[in-house]
Amino acid sequence: MKKVYEPLGKKVVVEPLYFKRKELDAHAVLSMMAISSSESAPLYMQIILSILRQLGETYDFQTFMSLLEKEKTKFNPAQLSGLEQRMSLLMSFLEPNTPSKSKAPFKKISQQNRFAAGQLTIIDLSDPFLDEGAACGLFDIMIRLFVRAEVNTGKVLVVDEAHKYLSPGKASSGLTKTLLRLIRQQRHLSMRILISTQEPTVVPPVLLDLCSVTILHRFTSPSWWAHLIQHVSADFSKSDAFDHVVRLQTGHALVLAPAGLGVFDDEIFPADSASWNKTDGGWDDTGAGKDNTDEGSGATEAARDDTDVGRTVKTVGHIGRRYLIMKTRRRVTTDGGASILAVGDA
Repeated sequence: MKKVYEPLGKKVVVEPLYFKRKELDAHAVLSMMAISSSESAPLYMQIILSILRQLGETYDFQTFMSLLEKEKTKFNPAQLSGLEQRMSLLMSFLEPNTPSKSKAPFKKISQQNRFAAGQLTIIDLSDPFLDEGAACGLFDIMIRLFVRAEVNTGKVLVVDEAHKYLSPGKASSGLTKTLLRLIRQQRHLSMRILISTQEPTVVPPVLLDLCSVTILHRFTSPSWWAHLIQHVSADFSKSDAFDHVVRLQTGHALVLAPAGLGVFDDEIFPADSASWNKTDGGWDDTGAGKDNTDEGSGATEAARDDTDVGRTVKTVGHIGRRYLIMKTRRRVTTDGGASILAVGDA
């Protein structure tokens, strides 16, 4: 892993992912065990849940392990095998008590070093030996540690390549529930959530429903478009928005942000308006030259100019159910993210 990030320079520090025993609360144990509910859990998981309920507020990882060792004597070989398989994964991520035999000195990872103001922490679980359930459990633990960390500033949680571990399956249900809770409470936690994916149909629809800003880069799948327009507020009934998405240039995106502000072309007076009578809500064609206000029609007639008919002006307003086309980045970014083409330049 260090070789992968080595080209980015010395400012990128790669550390092994270890948890302290005091960081592993009851919720962390349940996450690593991939237990979503007590009803669907096997018998040996029911015993683990019973131990956790017994400990309650007095939970301690060491005490939990001691009680579990006593209960293990009652398990049959099949139950013991399943338990050992799950516990071995959890124990492999515990911080070693003694330094390893490798040449590199062992450093204890503090929570202050793991999360700090002005620091980007990447949790890279691209390990072929980790299945989706284990990865979701680890991400769930790290997210809760990130929420608890005191950094004296706002936080941004970026879920990249979300389609790899936010599939509708049971393995990701715990992580999905955690993200949903954070999205609904992000204002109280001084946090914002960013979700990036290359397969929008895999991401749980409830996450798409809660997105306040949606940024779409170029894609050509009609099924993706049909799926997305069911979960955004923009009105595409009379527009060629999908045509715009298909023809987007590299570095450009279509942006949907109902609460955002934008500059739009608005007509002063509609070109097909028959008259210019002022009402409480605007202009109508109920009568020629008649003013419905108590001040008379003089101000109305003076404000009207036939040369303004159909003319547009730039106005600032909420995007609402409209959309914007914007440039999000340059063709080649600072990290050299240029596409490798099959055909070279002529």
